[in-house]
Amino acid sequence: MGQGIGTIVGLVTTFAVVFIILSFGIFIPEDVIDPSIVADFMNRPDLELKLAVVGTILYPPHLGVQLSFGAQGGTVLMALAWGVGGLLAGLLSRDIVGGIFAAVFAVVIGAFLTWLLVFFIGTADISQILGAPSLLLLQFVLEGMLYPSIAAIIGGLLGGAITRKR
Repeated sequence: MGQGIGTIVGLVTTFAVVFIILSFGIFIPEDVIDPSIVADFMNRPDLELKLAVVGTILYPPHLGVQLSFGAQGGTVLMALAWGVGGLLAGLLSRDIVGGIFAAVFAVVIGAFLTWLLVFFIGTADISQILGAPSLLLLQFVLEGMLYPSIAAIIGGLLGGAITRKR
């Protein structure tokens, strides 16, 4: 299918996995997801705010601290979601190197989309996008890409190795 499709499918899958697990979070053990994160997710009325909670899980730890809700640190769910997303990205790219790049691009694109989502939740003034608070938020999201990138690279490596041409 290709690296581009793999990137998109990996990104959507990652967000969908976390969203679904948080939706059924009251049935999940505390070792997988903290009950306070599930409560934050369930108490948010809007889809945008629920996606912001998902973003705090996927890009730990500074984003949740900055927003003062969601995940305040790394979780098992983050590694699980990025591993599955990276695996699907690698499967669709059908190459080891392409799978790794598709997984990393999914992490990077997701980081920028999460930054834009949180920015537009906070303010509707587009002229503030290059302001200090917005760029500080971008820094927190980009710093949070380290561990998700590692999990996604492992998934992309495995997915690409499974489907490569021999």
